[in-house]
Amino acid sequence: MSEFFGKISLYAHIIAGVTTLLTGPVAIFYNFKNPQKHRLVGKTFFYAMLVVAVTAISGFLKHPDSVFFQFLLGISMLVLAGIFRGVRAIFLMKGGRVLPFDFAYTALLGLNGLAMLGMSAWHFSAGTMIAFPILFGVFGLMSLMDTRVNWRVFTNPGLLHRLDWMRLHAGTMMGAFTASTTAFTVNSAHFLPWWAQWFGPTLLLLPLQIYFGRKLRVMRDKTLRVGAAV
Repeated sequence: MSEFFGKISLYAHIIAGVTTLLTGPVAIFYNFKNPQKHRLVGKTFFYAMLVVAVTAISGFLKHPDSVFFQFLLGISMLVLAGIFRGVRAIFLMKGGRVLPFDFAYTALLGLNGLAMLGMSAWHFSAGTMIAFPILFGVFGLMSLMDTRVNWRVFTNPGLLHRLDWMRLHAGTMMGAFTASTTAFTVNSAHFLPWWAQWFGPTLLLLPLQIYFGRKLRVMRDKTLRVGAAV
């Protein structure tokens, strides 16, 4: 029975992973062009990413001694917190209130960051393949940085303009897509050089994430100037 559920989890992980790789770029494309299509594709991306993260956690539970599954666990926690914050940012942009749930996943994200940094130090000392200690360190720092951002915005939500929430949504979902794509290339794209498998998605997607962030910041500043002039 456990073998059967293991296969179901694996197939679900693969199907959901492919879905995120297909819907992620489409959601990015429609971000400013067609909000209605962006929302539709974005919801599909969210639920597929949720399945990817949950099934990756179940994979770790079956292989807790594997460094690869240890890394996937850390990525999964970062992705889960990311997609939760990305969706919650939209609700808060529309006037919703901060919930205890927001602080709960923020606390788990902080613990995840500390755990990944600890794994980075341990694998460095153990002489593990250099990519793993670096990746544990990079994504551990990302987890702690996101924890800091979450704490700041959730304790003072009124300080954020509605376009600040939109910028947080866009950046967070892009970050979650980057993390998930990294896990995919490491697991499947063995035809690429090792550095491209591990760091390629970040090198490709980070400039786009910065571009959207700057564009939304410019839109916010323009809105504030117009409001002040009226």
